[in-house]
Amino acid sequence: MSLTTLTLEHIPAAHAVHIAMYHNVGNAAFLRDQLLAGNTGFEYAFIDAGAMVSTTHVLAAAHQAVHKLLVTGKLRTKNVHSEIVFCLSPNNNITESFRRFGISPTTTSLVCVKISSEEKPISAEEVERHLNKVVEGTPAEFTDAVIAQGTDWARVGKCYKIPTAGIKGVTEDMELQILGKLVMRAVG
Repeated sequence: MSLTTLTLEHIPAAHAVHIAMYHNVGNAAFLRDQLLAGNTGFEYAFIDAGAMVSTTHVLAAAHQAVHKLLVTGKLRTKNVHSEIVFCLSPNNNITESFRRFGISPTTTSLVCVKISSEEKPISAEEVERHLNKVVEGTPAEFTDAVIAQGTDWARVGKCYKIPTAGIKGVTEDMELQILGKLVMRAVG
């Protein structure tokens, strides 16, 4: 598996971001059920990759969520991982953000994000070992090219209310529009 571990700018290194991506996921319903049951062993941001356009898209939401946690200490959702999914939304409806961007029983491409912290440090090896055990899917690199292969452009257009007819790949302008909508909701 190729797990990517990053530290975000202006965020303490203890809050490392571990990201894995899977295709052909066969147990999305099980993973979703674990989240809904509040199983702490499954505290991840499980994101349906079909609604993502780039690595920056995912990282922007992760940065916003961790920043909220560290600066204000106030999250709109129950933990930093669910806050990442919420931060992907251009509006303030939490339920809608989970429906549009979170894992569903029919998810086949999945981005898994785990945030480490000083209180709950977790290594890349631990995250990788756990995900290899629980996700039934084919590991994939977390890159813009791999994300673009599975992007559902009609879905992205509907989620962000931008025209996507005939789009075959993300443009810098489109990515900026999407990121702008995330930032505007965060400050609005």
